[in-house]
Amino acid sequence: MKIKRYLARDMQEAYLAIRRDLGPDAVIVATRRVRQPGWRGFFQPPRLEVTAAVEEGEGRTPSRPPGPAAPGQGAGNGSDTGGRAAGYGDAGGRGGLEALQRELADIKAALHRLVRPAHSQLPEHLQDLRQRLLEQELGEEVVTALLKGLEEAGREVVGEVVLSRLNEHLAPLMAPFSEKRVQAFVGPTGVGKTTTLAKIAARYSLYQNKKVGLITLDTYRIGAVDQLKTYGEIMGLPLEVAMTPRELRAALENLQGCDVVLIDTAGRAPENKAMLAETRGFLEVVPDAEVFLVLSCATRLKDQLQAVDNFRSLKYGRLIFTKLDETNCPGAVMAVAAAAGVPVAYLATGQDVPDDLEKAEPYLLARRIWEAVVQDGSGGRVA
Repeated sequence: MKIKRYLARDMQEAYLAIRRDLGPDAVIVATRRVRQPGWRGFFQPPRLEVTAAVEEGEGRTPSRPPGPAAPGQGAGNGSDTGGRAAGYGDAGGRGGLEALQRELADIKAALHRLVRPAHSQLPEHLQDLRQRLLEQELGEEVVTALLKGLEEAGREVVGEVVLSRLNEHLAPLMAPFSEKRVQAFVGPTGVGKTTTLAKIAARYSLYQNKKVGLITLDTYRIGAVDQLKTYGEIMGLPLEVAMTPRELRAALENLQGCDVVLIDTAGRAPENKAMLAETRGFLEVVPDAEVFLVLSCATRLKDQLQAVDNFRSLKYGRLIFTKLDETNCPGAVMAVAAAAGVPVAYLATGQDVPDDLEKAEPYLLARRIWEAVVQDGSGGRVA
């Protein structure tokens, strides 16, 4: 077997050199980034070091005559082991040559397994399943964990195992609703904060028999105050409107008798730092409030991740995902929650108040993801 090492600017340059020197059957054994020695190396970009190997077949002329290796030569940098391989065969006769060939074949097979992606070894039906799971934005690492060890499993078993593993991956990302008295809802425009707040208010009031107070800071959007006022009148809940942090402090004093106070904020574009700073000024009045970041599942993943980063200045502690019924990629919830580093509290699956809201449960979301995978369906309500 001939082994050579190459230094190149990139993989394409290394690949061309390997093909030229070792031929199309060469196998890449290892790659790494290295710097040139000496002080000059600190001021130059690192080079790509690629180690490649190829088995020398019968009838192929070795790179040097058989015999003892010359001093300083061997399987090191830019050298080959062809001479030593031939010497081994001559010393052992026909049996020794055959043994060497078997050993080289085993080494070549091992090298192929090393450089071959793990997923390429999956059977065809798992290859298809892997692609569908990746389309759910679950990520390579998670998908690999979901399919690990299932190469010989039947299709029915695969479904049960993947669903169970999804549940395990989601469990650390979910948390019950907050028990804090003051709760504020922030997020981009159009994600459904006001409707979500009304659903949560109804659940506190109707299902837990708590006295709920509402405050709105959204005096920008036309009809926003009227929308929340209508919800409040239907449920018999008091509503306060605050246009400044001082008015917010007064509104909180007016609602001292309430068990829970829910604060609706104006939608903010994640890129608008000035508007986010204004909202932060309001929230500083209630430093102990639980802040929920509300995101829409109908928004593309890249924009959700941007909102996660840009809204960190508002110190949100939990996530709410709306419009789960409007996406065929419910798996993105896992990716966003993992990036945010805070748990998911609620999932909204429609516009009906208060029905289309549920506390985040890992198994229910796991079922939605699995159904979207096998049926290409939406992430809406699961029967």
